[in-house]
Amino acid sequence: MNLFRRLIQPNSFLSRNGKYIIIFLNGFLLASLVYFYIEKQYEKGLFTAMASFVKSQVVNTPSDSQAGKEDSLLTKSVHLVHQICEYRMPVFVANNISGVKANVIAPVSVDLMTAQGACGSHAYVLARLLQEMDIETRIPQMTVEGQSAGHIIVEAKTSAGWVVMDALSDVFFRKPDGQLAGFKDVHSNWEYYKQQLPADYNMAYRYEGVRYTNWDKVPVIMPLLKNVMYLAVGKEKTDSYSIRSLGLKKNNILFNLTLGAYLIVMLFSINLYLKAKKKAALTTAAPDATVAPVPVQPI
Repeated sequence: MNLFRRLIQPNSFLSRNGKYIIIFLNGFLLASLVYFYIEKQYEKGLFTAMASFVKSQVVNTPSDSQAGKEDSLLTKSVHLVHQICEYRMPVFVANNISGVKANVIAPVSVDLMTAQGACGSHAYVLARLLQEMDIETRIPQMTVEGQSAGHIIVEAKTSAGWVVMDALSDVFFRKPDGQLAGFKDVHSNWEYYKQQLPADYNMAYRYEGVRYTNWDKVPVIMPLLKNVMYLAVGKEKTDSYSIRSLGLKKNNILFNLTLGAYLIVMLFSINLYLKAKKKAALTTAAPDATVAPVPVQPI
């Protein structure tokens, strides 16, 4: 409260050494900007390299259909993410990495390095890789044995619709016509699609149901947002909307938020400086009214 009163009284704020707080805020935000910029560039470099590798594995021929090229990109992305995470997960699940970056910021680069989030890490890395190739993604939470959010997978949007992939198990499904299948396809014909699963697959993940966003996670706010979206885009689009996919580029988000905060603090600082400078100029120019003139006695 004391600080707030000083903030709304700029001259008093400056006169009481508030300028040191302003200097600290400017320095802290500027340092944060540099950190988040470095991190976002590093993460982009990682996924750009992965995307280039996947694309190099896809050999296109004039006879390939658009759907065939899309399917090849997706399946090779699943294989790559599974291979990278498969060898790291046993190491880091047993020896979790903790700290501000791993537990608070939790960028996808940590999931890529450690895979300690198991199915979640696999899903985030795969979705982030697909986003790097400009493929729209969703991150659904699968219902497992009647419980919501028992397993996390990825859906990608192709010219033929949404298709489902599970990088943890290196799994995707093909329809009888050879095209990749979506969640609804697998859900409605599990007996057919389960024959495509590897021998070590966890059969509890039976594609019983799916939830794209937990609208009850934050009381009041999330349900209110859900109702607003119902009115804006309709129930079907709202129920299939995946908020998780929006937060994959956390360093980008944090960089933009920090930049906004820095600009506000910088403008506030400039405003305080100009007011203080103006006051100092007025004080110097005005006569000193505190000293009364000495009357001259007649001789």
